[in-house]
Amino acid sequence: MTMKKDDKKLIHKALDGEANQSETKRLNERLQSDGRVRSEFEQLKKVVKDTTKIRIDVPPDFTKNVMDETKRMRKPKP
Repeated sequence: MTMKKDDKKLIHKALDGEANQSETKRLNERLQSDGRVRSEFEQLKKVVKDTTKIRIDVPPDFTKNVMDETKRMRKPKP
């Protein structure tokens, strides 16, 4: 049996730090009552934790270059 779409949304909101008090309470209830929800939550929590450790060095002008390229791409062709 698959997990409910609402449960997935709730998990992602919680992991993104966007769940309000009511949603947090509802998620905790779902974590207690459904092993699939708990398993999904724990797996995704680990992914979030692991990805926050990743550091990528970029050149100092990286943002400027991206913005310049974005502007160039948006200009309509004559």
